[in-house]
Amino acid sequence: MPEAVPCALCGRPFAPGQLTRHHCLPREKGGTQEHVERICRQCHGMIHAPYTNETLAAVYPDIENLRKAPELQGYMRWVRRQPPTRHKRNRPRKKKI
Repeated sequence: MPEAVPCALCGRPFAPGQLTRHHCLPREKGGTQEHVERICRQCHGMIHAPYTNETLAAVYPDIENLRKAPELQGYMRWVRRQPPTRHKRNRPRKKKI
């Protein structure tokens, strides 16, 4: 059985095949393979729900800044208490930041 790998954002353990590739610095803004983090689908959806690629590139170009994002703090407290099997659909925002 493959060893569990933590999501780079929430830290919950997942099998390697369950993690997605998130370009912290979006490819359209010059991101390369160096700017990729492995995160769970729940976190990936939550990152893209409130933010445009322009905001991600300008304000949150790395995983450390994303962990400190004020819009994600409530989500981070919630998701860390959830089992890795839990997946809740993230509601898209009408107006992204």
